[in-house]
Parts: sequence; C-alpha cells; structure tokens
Amino acid sequence: MSLLRISVVDRADPTRILWHGIGRGAVSGPTETGLIEPGVRGAHIRRNAWLFTAFLMVSGGCGDDSKDTGSTTFVGPVLKVETDTFTSAEVCGACHQAIHACWQQSMHARAFSNGVFQAAYRAGTAVYQSERTRMCLNCHAPTVHVTQDYAAESPITREGVTCDFCHSLRSVDLGAPQQKMDLDVGQTKYGPLKHAQSPAHRVRNSGLHSSSELCAVCHEYRNDHGVAILETYSEWKTSPYAEEGTHCQACHMVPVQGRIVSLGLTAAAREGVNLHDISGSHDLEQVRKAATIEVLSVERLGQSNVLVQISVNNVGAGHCLPTGLPSHRVVLEVNLMDRGRVVAQQRIEFAKVLLNDRMIPIAFEEEMFLEARSIKIDTRLKPKEKRTVSVTFRDIQSPEGQIGASLFYEYSTRTMKLREDKEVSEPTVMKILIASQKRAVPGTGR
Repeated sequence: MSLLRISVVDRADPTRILWHGIGRGAVSGPTETGLIEPGVRGAHIRRNAWLFTAFLMVSGGCGDDSKDTGSTTFVGPVLKVETDTFTSAEVCGACHQAIHACWQQSMHARAFSNGVFQAAYRAGTAVYQSERTRMCLNCHAPTVHVTQDYAAESPITREGVTCDFCHSLRSVDLGAPQQKMDLDVGQTKYGPLKHAQSPAHRVRNSGLHSSSELCAVCHEYRNDHGVAILETYSEWKTSPYAEEGTHCQACHMVPVQGRIVSLGLTAAAREGVNLHDISGSHDLEQVRKAATIEVLSVERLGQSNVLVQISVNNVGAGHCLPTGLPSHRVVLEVNLMDRGRVVAQQRIEFAKVLLNDRMIPIAFEEEMFLEARSIKIDTRLKPKEKRTVSVTFRDIQSPEGQIGASLFYEYSTRTMKLREDKEVSEPTVMKILIASQKRAVPGTGR
C-alpha cells in the first residue's frame, strides 16, 4: 500500500510539527481559501505503510469487558476531555497524533469547510429558508445534533465529522425517520477495540463501529418526498459483500498492522488499526480499483458500420458505481480513431437521474435533497456486476482504424473559490480515468 505524507505535532505544542509520517493519498488538495477543490492533487509524499504503523496510537479506557493487556504510561500535558459536550479533535490529536493527522487529510474533516459543500449550502440557504437547509449540517457538521449550533459559531461545528462525534455514537436506529442515533457525549469513547484502556477517558467496545450501520447514519437518505437521494448503505446491504460479512470499514478504513504507540506512551501491541482517511471518490487509487473494462469484440457490419461490444465491470465497489450524490456519474467513452484522429465518439453514462415536480432533471445538490420528486433512470453498476454494452458506429468511410474505450469517473458541481479577496461559486468538473483499452478495427478488404 502507498500512503501520503502527514504531520505529527509536538505533544507539548500542537502547533509545532515534530515529524512527518504517512497516510493514504487523495485527489483533493487545499486551495488558497482553505477549502477543498475536487480534482486537485495535494502535494503529498508517498511512502510505505510500515512507517505509518510505527506512529499510530489507539484510544484506551475500560469498558465492561475490558482487561489490562499491557503497560500504559501517560506522559505530557493533561488535556481536557469534556464531560458534557464534544471534545475538539485537537485535544484527541495530542495523544492520537498520527490518527489525527490522517483524519485531517480526510473528507470527513472537511465535510463542513470544503468548497463544494459550502457552494451548495450557501446556494440552498439563499433560495430556501434556513430551517430547510439546516438539515445539511446534520451530516456535514453532525455535532449540531447535540449543540444545536446551526449558525456554525462554535469551532467544534466547523470540524465537520469530528473524532468525538463518531466515537460518542452508542447506537443507531435505521428503522426510524432519518436514522435516529443515540449519542453518549462525555468522557466515554466508543470504538471497535476490545480490552482497550486509557488514562484520559473511559472506553467501551462497540460492535457498531465495525459495521456498516455506523456509516448508514449519513450515507442513506430519503427526502421529504420519499425519494432515495443517498442509497449507499442499502446498495451494500443487498450486495454479495454484505452476505460475505464485508463491511464499509474494510475498504474505506483499511486496517494497518503494527505496534500502535505514540510519543511518550507505551501500550500493548494490537493486530491493527484502521486508517482514518476514510478514502472514497476523492482518492485516485480507490476509484481506479473500483472498475475494469474489456473490449470484447470489434466487428464490421458490411463496409461502413462497426459494432463494438465492451464489458464494464464493478469489481471493487461494495455499492453501486457511482454511489452517493446523483451528480456523480461513470462514463464510458468509445472513440473510433483513424490514424490517431478521433472521427466519431459515443458516450454511455452510468448514473441516477432525479426529476423535480416539473419532470426536469436536477443538476444541483441542494435541489436534489429538497426538490426531487422521482427517479427518472438509474443505470449504475451494482456491486460485482458485469455488464456488456454495445456501440455501433455507422457510415464509416475509413477502411481501417482503431477503437479506444475509456471509463471515467465524473462529478459536475460548483465550488467556492477565492477571487480577488472575494469568495465566489464557480462550476467545477472532476474527471478521473478509471481504465482504458484499445483494439483494432478489422479491415474492409478493399
């Protein structure tokens, strides 16, 4: 596995960088506004995974089934873990240095601040009453479930999907409207490790944190009109991956093996810890291992027509491809080339299209959540699906040529950017090449 560079801070002074380690790479990178633009690769250094494991540390504490499995010593400043509200990720990072640094590179950390969300959220707030768009913060700044800080005045709100939100989740009820959750906010932290312990807070082992149900809280959503906007969890639930017992965390929080320690602390060795980059569609490697294509045949139909058959395969995504927002799509571009020049092209989209009350396709995120009335079409690839598509080029004059098939992951949206000291919303397109293949066109015999 190749990973990206992350920073470990001085435990006495979290603003000072002590050492650079690694985490997994992402497509997104910071802009001059501090927001995130899709399709911009961060200036990250790739290294080997074993370096990361040497600097990982796990939270501890004693749950009902905990037992001491090794020595634990706390050295350094005692930072306050809040008793009745959420604790800042910066406090978590004082001990969980590498995990925190890896999370900082994630889209979870940028769920509130990233430019794509801000563009949609501000546009929605400008058109609709703020009472309608505040629901966006339930997942992009989920601490509001407790704090009610819908004005985003508190720093903890702007931390997005922060450490303490996920590690305060005690249970979820997926049968309730909008997936109700039970949060135990305070000094008990919930996680997947058994027999963990900590001098800073209590820990309880939680099976929820190893299951896809945890992710369903935000990655499954029906709007007030009953339209399924986000279906990632249900796509997984009906997939072979669910039958095999493979949960979201297996792909999006890859476990790394090694001794999990941090500066100034010693602890028992663990089998592994999950990377907290939560990699997804903004990660080049993650996207490119999701699908493959194969040009099965290229056939002449008479002198002037060419029939192409291509297999498009969802080999790596445990949900539909694409998943999430319907503004994401996978596109198969098939080019007919003559001596390297494209003479004809056809595009086949794998996507879900939503309609508003006037039966018009919806393009923008805020409208999808608030205005979608129906699904026009859903041609996305199901998990492990292999689909054969046919493309016919007609009235081809060239006696020979070549077929070039390319599969792209595309996302058309808007993002907030800084232009002459002013933030503006601009159209943005992310396009990632997943796979490509070429094959010669049989000659006409002329």
